[in-house]
Amino acid sequence: MKKLLLRRLKSLLPALFTTTMLQAQTNPAKPKTTFIYHDAMEFPVIDKYHQEHNYNRLPEKFKATVRPEVWALSLNSAGIAIRFRSNAAAISAKWKVKNNASMNHMTATGIKGLDLYALVNNNWQFVNSGIPDNSGSSERTLLNGEQQVEREYLLFLPLYDGVDSLSIGVNAGAEITPPASQFLLDKKPIVYYGSSIAQGGCASRPGMAYTNILVRKLQRPIINFGFSGNGMFETNVGEALCETDPALFVIDCNPNTTPDLIHERAVKLVQQIRTCKPGVPILLVENFMYESAYFTPSVKEIALKKQAELKKAYADLQKLGFKNLYYMTGENFIGEDHEGTVDGVHPTDVGMERFAAHILPTLQKLTKGKP
Repeated sequence: MKKLLLRRLKSLLPALFTTTMLQAQTNPAKPKTTFIYHDAMEFPVIDKYHQEHNYNRLPEKFKATVRPEVWALSLNSAGIAIRFRSNAAAISAKWKVKNNASMNHMTATGIKGLDLYALVNNNWQFVNSGIPDNSGSSERTLLNGEQQVEREYLLFLPLYDGVDSLSIGVNAGAEITPPASQFLLDKKPIVYYGSSIAQGGCASRPGMAYTNILVRKLQRPIINFGFSGNGMFETNVGEALCETDPALFVIDCNPNTTPDLIHERAVKLVQQIRTCKPGVPILLVENFMYESAYFTPSVKEIALKKQAELKKAYADLQKLGFKNLYYMTGENFIGEDHEGTVDGVHPTDVGMERFAAHILPTLQKLTKGKP
């Protein structure tokens, strides 16, 4: 029996060899792309308000004035993105992160990866993610097309790590230039001050943070002042807010602030902003209810106290004559099926989509007609 099987195998080998050769001739291996790299700083950096040569969210001077925790988080590049134009068939990126951070409840791509989008029919369409290496230094092909097509691109940076260096590569012979269209370059930003949820926890990739979803939906930059665990209505952060030139301020700090501090701090922060930016609308946003609140009465009690304190601050500011001040309750931000979070607190991509969809009409209304 063994001899018979061997004879049959030998008789099949020439046919197998011929088939393999024919496949190799008709489907030759694609040659490896040679990329020419360019420093991403050569192109417009959006969703960042200062002009320092880095991808940090606060300029260096604030290291001495904000709490160390806020400063460390400001080195994360959440929300920051690069705008460029290229006719490349293939696009790559090389980047090095500051901390090579990791968390148990958030993907590495969301923490320290990249997301590339292309402008298609005046909408931003997802192309690919730059999935990071474990070493902290990564190189990834983001587009591997077969034709050179001129397009506008948007590259979102990591949410929960900083970027030491970033280069964008295009195939040899292709061009890469600053953008020709003014999408995301011709409007004043929304400045969003909040918590870990605003920073992007726990989106699976940078483009799925709700602030970044809103950037694409609104075609307007959003400067992300979400500081994980540390968005606390602080006036020293308010100093940075006052340095921006926004169409709208959104203050969403209830999640990180204890009930006893919310009223006083919210009032002071709004007064500070109204003094430095008298004509800019301000939107106060309540905390939504965490999932544990439905099973633990003490958690629900604290959440309701937070909402009550922010409502009181809003009412008192109105009594003081503050205009152009708006309020949004925490209801229905991530849906009603209790399936919008990864840990009962931080949204999944489903929760991020719902959050963005819920707040979008309000942001559209408050920025309508604004430059």
